[in-house]
Amino acid sequence: MNQENSHKLTRRLGLTAATISGVGVIVGAGIYVIIGVAAGRAGNAVWLSFILAAAGATFTGLSYARLGRLQSKNAPEFQYMKLAFGVFPGFLTGWLIVWAVIISGAAVALGFGSYLEYLSGVPAVYGAVGLTVFMILVSIFGIRESVVVAGILTAVAVAGLLLVIGAGIPCLGDVNLLEMPEGISGVMGAASLIFFAYVGFEGMANFAEEMKNPRRDLPRAIILSLIISTLLYVLVAISAVSVLGWVRLSQSEAPLAQVVSVVMGTNANLFVTIFALASTSSTVLLLMIASSRSIWALSKARVFPHVLSIVGRKRNTPWAAIIVIGLITIAFIFFQDIKLVAELTNFVILVCFTAVNISAIKLLGYENKTPSGSRLSHILLDIVSPGLGAITCIWLSLYLGWLAALFGLGLLILGGIVYIVQIRFFQPME
Repeated sequence: MNQENSHKLTRRLGLTAATISGVGVIVGAGIYVIIGVAAGRAGNAVWLSFILAAAGATFTGLSYARLGRLQSKNAPEFQYMKLAFGVFPGFLTGWLIVWAVIISGAAVALGFGSYLEYLSGVPAVYGAVGLTVFMILVSIFGIRESVVVAGILTAVAVAGLLLVIGAGIPCLGDVNLLEMPEGISGVMGAASLIFFAYVGFEGMANFAEEMKNPRRDLPRAIILSLIISTLLYVLVAISAVSVLGWVRLSQSEAPLAQVVSVVMGTNANLFVTIFALASTSSTVLLLMIASSRSIWALSKARVFPHVLSIVGRKRNTPWAAIIVIGLITIAFIFFQDIKLVAELTNFVILVCFTAVNISAIKLLGYENKTPSGSRLSHILLDIVSPGLGAITCIWLSLYLGWLAALFGLGLLILGGIVYIVQIRFFQPME
């Protein structure tokens, strides 16, 4: 078997590695990048926005976890919608999620660039592009090696968040934590943006075909990573507004670095900036791994060109998919607007999460003839929970504006065109 006809991945990941990956991709995606923008809308109550966003993410996370027992394959959104409603809805959902994860990778790379510019003066775009190129090379090198690198970076990132939390302890009680300059609508709008901070937990399902026991470990890893990340987020948000207040926090280009510098001096500021660089680096790497595995699975199903399912014989990584992901990420980096990129990402993600929750209701709630546990637990977990997840996702999407909705509609139309071309001129989808 040569490099060109190998299409299999190797099962090397356990529960710990999967959970670390989940925490790494979630933590870096939001708290270092989006908290300042969110504070501008929610005020000192930005911590409440994190809780509201976490509620939506948790309901959806439960749907992923339970569906993961049913179908432990990469490109989960495609797999679940295909099982529930057929190939075309599955294709559209898989198509949207790939774009959403790629765009979120660009947003986090821009966050990395902003912190690097704050530290060294290197323009943010150059730093973001440089990071993406480097992570392409790391991703190609190997899944186990990539997760080790991500684990080290995640440990550094969490240490930085713990430093921020510690810095805010002396200032607790100095501000009104329920101050909302735009009222509850501002808190909800911030929650819609902050949902970007939870993007990544769904990508863990793209590690399913490289996990040793995905049916057992994938649900546990998703729930554990959401619990750990939410606890860190809420404590950091309370600390940040306690030290700076929402006005200064919203105006800062490196908000968490400034929080620590106010309390501990400029040397601590330097450390937190380095922590932020580690966190965003970890997230870019893990998002690239997740999206490349999704494209790999979709290309195996003939949704995308089959060449993208090639796996290197020596490294067992889908190098063709990784390169394509990296190049598209670099293109979106040149948008140079983290808030805009986050809004575009969130709308598409929320549409996909709504679809996954509806799939869970159909597959687990109504078509599952032999549910495990009591009837009450079946109703709560397989109907009520995904129902609340769908409602929450729809509700949050309403706060993202017409531009994000227009972008999502455009992607859907483009996806429909790609589907028609694929089935008419190429091999039919599996």
